[in-house]
Amino acid sequence: MNKFLGLFRRYFISGLIIFIPFLITIYLIIQITAWLNNFVDFTPARFLDIPDSINPYLSQFIVFMIAAFSFIAFITLLGIFTKNLLGKFLLNAGEKTITRIPLANTIFTTIKQVSKIIFSQGPKSQKAVLVEYPRKGSYTIGFATQDLKNDKLDKIPVFVPTSPNPTSGFLIFLKKEDIKELDISADDAFKLIVSGGLSLNEEQNISKFKF
Repeated sequence: MNKFLGLFRRYFISGLIIFIPFLITIYLIIQITAWLNNFVDFTPARFLDIPDSINPYLSQFIVFMIAAFSFIAFITLLGIFTKNLLGKFLLNAGEKTITRIPLANTIFTTIKQVSKIIFSQGPKSQKAVLVEYPRKGSYTIGFATQDLKNDKLDKIPVFVPTSPNPTSGFLIFLKKEDIKELDISADDAFKLIVSGGLSLNEEQNISKFKF
């Protein structure tokens, strides 16, 4: 009986490991899809007159794709707009307004910094490093938010994300000699953080994380 329960527990856990990533991924896709469907009223799709003869599912798919492309175009145009003088002026004005609101100031500043670290393609915010934290003899993965070769700084700011939720974390300042550059990509580092170290169980990843 104990052997049966042991096998059942092992196979159940194996099933969870396979099932949970699919479940979370599908859930997030459904939520994003629902949000984009709500976004339809703000896109050209609201003016689209689809004949009744077309399959309803096909009609919904067409509307969804128009909403998705409209959202991507809007974000891209927003990025382009903020690169000119007028856009920068309006952006700065908006940021100053938000930062004057006590609670909104904290939320906005934190999310802005994390977004830069996650989405920026520049080497400054994408360099994975290893630092001794939170005490001597223990190590954690962080992201140097400034160039380690910057001669103007005597200490380098390092963002240390929490696991498994990397959208929160700590900002610490360390001497350059206390920071070890890692020969792994930011994606691999985030994968290790989000998985809580479980990605090391994958054979192809073990060689990457020999620090």
